[in-house]
Amino acid sequence: MTGKCATWVASVSAYSFYTYNGMLYVHTQTKNSSNVPFDTDFIRFKITDKKVPKRTAIQETVLDAVRSYNEVIEIAGKSTVRTVYALPKFTIPDDKLLVVELYEKNGGRHQTIRVENADIVNAEVIDELKIK
Repeated sequence: MTGKCATWVASVSAYSFYTYNGMLYVHTQTKNSSNVPFDTDFIRFKITDKKVPKRTAIQETVLDAVRSYNEVIEIAGKSTVRTVYALPKFTIPDDKLLVVELYEKNGGRHQTIRVENADIVNAEVIDELKIK
């Protein structure tokens, strides 16, 4: 569940999944191991096919995050940031993936996480949600 760009030493990973009250919470960790700050442009969640045969149209479904907690625009050099995104609850067939893409503003260190359905259906259930 980790996307890495070894050249720029930046990585994003899906740390864990939680479910509460009809929502799926994706806990991510973004690590910037370089000295150059990582300016976040946007993050995209989409459901896509695992394998796309030649000459076949790619089918993607984009999911919009309902809410985010601790979303940071700039990740300083040599630092790590954890963010939680709330998405409407969903499951996906075994032949599809949840793809999380994090794009750098005015840069090329774009990161991708590929998440299997097994990771989503095994999300930890939260009994009580405390929001600050």
